[in-house]
Amino acid sequence: MRKKPTVFTLVLWVALAGCCVGVLLLLPKTIDAYNAYTIERDATPTPTAVIASVLQVTVDPANTPSPTPMVLSAGSSGDAVSKLQTRLQALGFYSGALDGQYGQGTAAAVKLFQSQHGLTADGLAGTETLNALYSDAAETYIPTPTPSPTPSMLSKGDKGDAVRALQQRLKDLGYYSGNVDGDFGGGTQEAVRLFQSQNGLDVDGVSGGATLAAVFASDAPTVSVTPTPDPASLPILVNKDHPITADYQPQDLVNLRNVLPSSLVYVKGSDIQGNRDAAAALQTMFEAAKADGITGWQISAGYRSYAYQQQLFQKQVDDYMAQGKSKADAVAATKLTVADPGTSEHHTGLAFDITVANTIFKGTKQQIWLSKHCWDYGFIIRYQEGKEKITGFVAECWHIRYVGVQHSTVMRDHDWCLEEYIEEMTK
Repeated sequence: MRKKPTVFTLVLWVALAGCCVGVLLLLPKTIDAYNAYTIERDATPTPTAVIASVLQVTVDPANTPSPTPMVLSAGSSGDAVSKLQTRLQALGFYSGALDGQYGQGTAAAVKLFQSQHGLTADGLAGTETLNALYSDAAETYIPTPTPSPTPSMLSKGDKGDAVRALQQRLKDLGYYSGNVDGDFGGGTQEAVRLFQSQNGLDVDGVSGGATLAAVFASDAPTVSVTPTPDPASLPILVNKDHPITADYQPQDLVNLRNVLPSSLVYVKGSDIQGNRDAAAALQTMFEAAKADGITGWQISAGYRSYAYQQQLFQKQVDDYMAQGKSKADAVAATKLTVADPGTSEHHTGLAFDITVANTIFKGTKQQIWLSKHCWDYGFIIRYQEGKEKITGFVAECWHIRYVGVQHSTVMRDHDWCLEEYIEEMTK
């Protein structure tokens, strides 16, 4: 039995029939339009552009744009960086690897170069920096010296600019009259002691923190009096006009071989003696000489008793007489080089003959050093050239006498022999 069609099926058939009718009605018009388009296309070709008619533009050389300046900085890499590193290394600014990598080391080297050449030290290798770097005027690296730390204490034996500044300041204030040579010797020590004594500080001759602060204070006081030694403490004077008696005996004598290291000085005689303080000053002086590279010292004479001096004097007289001189002439000749008993500096235990073994002392490096530096350790060249008429003896560059630094430095600075010094101090 056949089923009856539904309403929905009837609607679909009606719609399909409508579409077919529409196609049949529009098809003739569509075919006519396509035929017309084909005829028109074939009759009118597509136009082609004529480039000859286009306006040609000439670039103005005056207005040629500049290339972008090269700036090498952290993170840059390549041949330009390698070349930069090579140049910096050749000039001494860079010590890293030539790897073409612009890292911190390269930037630091660029900053050093810029600083030394008056450029902005930004670590960027721009046009100005690169032009300076590759120019013939580029300088090699000049290291900036590391400043020496300011010492907190200065004492005898120290050297350098800090000592020089201390000496100059003490000299400006009137406490120091020696040479501003940067060498903290006996004269500087005594100047420090004088400053300390006049300004309520511990008198030790050492420039510690308190002393340095006081010395360099803006209101540091000048010396209150000219340092004049107490006449009662002046060195003993022994000469032809001031002899000692036959029973004179100095105090506190020590055997020099017992107290002076053989590594510093050779004491020629096993029985040579000297004053204890003078012996200590000798050791300090020879240590300073060794630090300066001067060694080979010998002590040939120290303390002499009255009787021993008498023997020396008579022996020299006998030698002259053996040469044919009369006794009067022999005595006169002997007095030029050998003191009469009682008039010799050696009686004091403070005088020493300094020599060099197997050679004449004058002109040796030891003699030159001694004549320049002995004053800083309390010694004087007792018989100097040009002072013969005052001392009564010919010059002896080997004969030194201990008087103490407070006296020796004043004598040196005024070119006084002992006789002149005592005369000036007792006026």
